[in-house]
Amino acid sequence: TTAFRQKLQKEVPTGYDVATSAHYVVAGTKGRADAYAELFEEIYRQVDTFYSVRGFDTTRPEVPLIAIVFGTQDEFQKYCEKDGMLWTKDLRGYYSLNTNRVALYDDASLLKRPRTASVEETIVAADRVAGNRSALSRALASVSGQTADTIIHETTHQVGFNIGIHRRIGQTPTWVLEGLATVLEPPGLRTRGKSGSKSGNSTINSERMNWFNSEYEGRRKPGDLATLVATDDMFKNQTLDAYSLSWAFTWFMTENPARARKFVDYLQTLSERDPLQDYTPEQRLKDFQAAFGDIAKLEVEFIRSLDRVDAK
Repeated sequence: TTAFRQKLQKEVPTGYDVATSAHYVVAGTKGRADAYAELFEEIYRQVDTFYSVRGFDTTRPEVPLIAIVFGTQDEFQKYCEKDGMLWTKDLRGYYSLNTNRVALYDDASLLKRPRTASVEETIVAADRVAGNRSALSRALASVSGQTADTIIHETTHQVGFNIGIHRRIGQTPTWVLEGLATVLEPPGLRTRGKSGSKSGNSTINSERMNWFNSEYEGRRKPGDLATLVATDDMFKNQTLDAYSLSWAFTWFMTENPARARKFVDYLQTLSERDPLQDYTPEQRLKDFQAAFGDIAKLEVEFIRSLDRVDAK
């Protein structure tokens, strides 16, 4: 940890602090690194708990996890260009498989914008668990809502790749990665056990659910689930539809203990694949159906189940 901290301190701009926690080494603008580190660490704990209580065999990361929170969009853009990441003005942050880092920015102007519902729910849920004002809510108090959302999403990716859920050198289907990340954006599934659904909508990603019901509904057709599973093309051609479908199906699979066990077995199959072999559409569908059964029948059951969910 000391070596990572010293290396990161030399790398970031002047005026940045580097803070550490049990699993993280985090760089941020002066006076804010400790709050960021506290937030990353708490999200790590919640994500690890989510997987553990559902039967996933998690392991401790082999090395400290690195995160950099830049103070301006310009600094973030320069880092993206140096890191080989395609930068756009809408990019808030990302997790890199190559460097195993999370990078994002937290421009001071973002603090003036209203918090998202998911961040407010996260604070309430964390305080309920702690019995008073939690470390997480204190950390979030000085972080913009957009930044917190980005940290939650990208940390979910990073943690998954470092506790044995995914393999960095494999070809994990995009729907699996984004499905799990979007499922964990609301606080309900991160702060409860196996039966989080009983607490109501705190387990529902309302943004993805609303898109699924309002925007995607008119385009949805039988067989979309097979398309999503077989290739990553839907993420290129119908990006937000793909995210909402990935969230909805992953939520359906992880909310039920019996289905969650099948999901664990499926992820184990993905992790044991030879990363040097192409993962063809045919093989992707074969592995999926070996874990879950006939995909057409499962799609019907999944859609019917989702129709009974009321997201506000």
